[in-house]
Amino acid sequence: MRRRQIFTSIVLFVVVVWGAEAKGATTITGTVKNAAGQPLSGLALIEIGELHGNVWGPGALVDRRGEFSIQLTQGGQYGLHVYSSGYIYHPEAVLVEEGKSIRVTVTLVPEPTRANDPIIKRVGFFPWEGNQGKTTYVKMDVADPNNDLGPQVLAFNAKTRRAFAMEPPRRVRNLKENFPQGVYQLTVDTAQAPIDPKDWHFVIADHQCNTTDILGYPHEPQPPRVVR
Repeated sequence: MRRRQIFTSIVLFVVVVWGAEAKGATTITGTVKNAAGQPLSGLALIEIGELHGNVWGPGALVDRRGEFSIQLTQGGQYGLHVYSSGYIYHPEAVLVEEGKSIRVTVTLVPEPTRANDPIIKRVGFFPWEGNQGKTTYVKMDVADPNNDLGPQVLAFNAKTRRAFAMEPPRRVRNLKENFPQGVYQLTVDTAQAPIDPKDWHFVIADHQCNTTDILGYPHEPQPPRVVR
């Protein structure tokens, strides 16, 4: 994803500490904070493989202490994407060894303006009655003042700890293209249990790393938070 040139002088850093084996578990744990060292809550989501391939896997909510932990099924190359409302979105490539745990510290800086951010207009959950309620569509109406949306129109289920890229209203062949505004959709299998909106969180980042606030239940969009 292209970075805004205005922030090339700002250092967003990740300190990686390689740990010993954690009983065979392959995990990424970490702390998220601002430049003053204060903890930030938010989302930490994992992209499988190289950065910006838009293949999403596990994730975690970042708690009020700024802490998160994500368990992986295997070692390998991942993209760690960290979001906090009002702060510049931060991606980082991470290599995780099989059966090892790494710990990261992510420092975020506030967005200087929210005028260029994408907009979540509304979110809805719609059971498909034609399939006896075994399928539910999660839909999000998305707008962007600069018309430079990217593929990161994301939904996160905190119960299953899975992140998903939502499908755009029309097919986009190249992930570097500007994605369309409109209604994005995710198809969820609800054959075993109905969907619970309280589990779901949403965030969008455009090609310039302008980012929405994280939207959780009751999914009522508010004016973007400005960090002072």
